[in-house]
Amino acid sequence: MKKFLLFVCILFMAGIANGQEEEKPVFDKSIIVKWSPASLSFGKIGLGSEFNFKQKKSITLNVGIPFEKTLAAEIDGEDRSLMMKTMSVMAGYRMYFGKKPMRGLYLEPYLKYLKNEATTNTDFEIDGTERAFLVTSDYSGFGVGAQLGVQFLIAKLVAIDFYFLGPEANSAKHDFMAQETGAGLPWSNAEVQDAENEINDFVNDIPLLKNNLDVTVSAANRNVKTSYNGFLPGFRFGLSIGIRF
Repeated sequence: MKKFLLFVCILFMAGIANGQEEEKPVFDKSIIVKWSPASLSFGKIGLGSEFNFKQKKSITLNVGIPFEKTLAAEIDGEDRSLMMKTMSVMAGYRMYFGKKPMRGLYLEPYLKYLKNEATTNTDFEIDGTERAFLVTSDYSGFGVGAQLGVQFLIAKLVAIDFYFLGPEANSAKHDFMAQETGAGLPWSNAEVQDAENEINDFVNDIPLLKNNLDVTVSAANRNVKTSYNGFLPGFRFGLSIGIRF
């Protein structure tokens, strides 16, 4: 009798162990390839990928392939165009809060590098006269941040990824130049002072820059240059769509 009861107990424990084994969540490792439509507005094709190496954890890699984008706008009643080109690389570690892989609310710390170039033609008033200028901007920065988002999977195939809260800190370098175009004599002392006042008035409206910006005015070259190197805060949000493989 004792042997029989011992045999029943062993079978019972084996059944529990087998049941627990079957209840463990099962998932297939897969990759989602994504595209960010809004990236086209910044002069890049934003492509991304996500690989779930664990039940609720993924690694992500996003790249921005640069191309020249022209944005049109009306400024002071005149049509202006801004040409922009952006390159970016971003890697993240994503942790989902739900029970299913690659879907639901998530937190994602990330590292990022971004380089942006922009040019436009505009007019500035120097010493009482309107002058034509070519304006160029060159930005590059390394950043670290963490974003909250939510991802939906439709029929386990189509992914909708919405990241809505992503504060970041950047170590940035930005160079700006306004170059007077066309023929002309070197600027006079009054023109140099007027150009410097114009750029300082603009910079004073940007709290993070006004005390950390180097301003150089060249009378011989008829241009104004500014340079910034330091901390800049950032914020990331957007939407991407993808296909799961």
